[in-house]
Amino acid sequence: MQDRGISNPGPKVWITGAAALGGAAALIWGLQSPDPASAAAKAVGAIVLVIAALMTANYSYTLSLIDRARRGEDVIGRWMLAPDDFAKFRDLEHARKTRKNNWRVPRKHMAEGLEVIFTKRSVVVGNTWFRLAAKGMTHFSFARIEPDVVPSVEFAMQLTIRGAGALAQTARYRGHLRVPIAEDATVEAARVVAYFRGLV
Repeated sequence: MQDRGISNPGPKVWITGAAALGGAAALIWGLQSPDPASAAAKAVGAIVLVIAALMTANYSYTLSLIDRARRGEDVIGRWMLAPDDFAKFRDLEHARKTRKNNWRVPRKHMAEGLEVIFTKRSVVVGNTWFRLAAKGMTHFSFARIEPDVVPSVEFAMQLTIRGAGALAQTARYRGHLRVPIAEDATVEAARVVAYFRGLV
């Protein structure tokens, strides 16, 4: 299991919002109908409503964080990777056999390049948002520059899931997050790495 970030939160707000409305409609029908099936409608509607509403809130919050980053709030590093450099990075990442990237690198051609925005608590890579924290369920243990044909900022990531109850176990999943560096952003990328190293 890996933290894949949150991609395209805008469309997902509409999808989960519609699911929440459907759950609410089923719940209301179940509460008002004398039909024997109303009990099932109430249960399913309530479950769908709660889960979809929570997901909608999560995607809405993520969308607001991306918008803030694009406006420049709390930004500590920002660059645009050229289309040809993105293609090289994409090919390198898809050819990897080990230390695979948590970020699902798009296979499509990026005609306008790839925008990367680091804030004090996250990174936006194209249309995907990742939380970057030194503590918590998802956190990084170190940050560094990965030298390659197209260098990248690399984070060693850890996802910790704790079960509930007396016999619960803790599962830890380790991974790597690599974000490509633009040719003219090496100094800026070094500052980003220094900042995140200072948090550990």
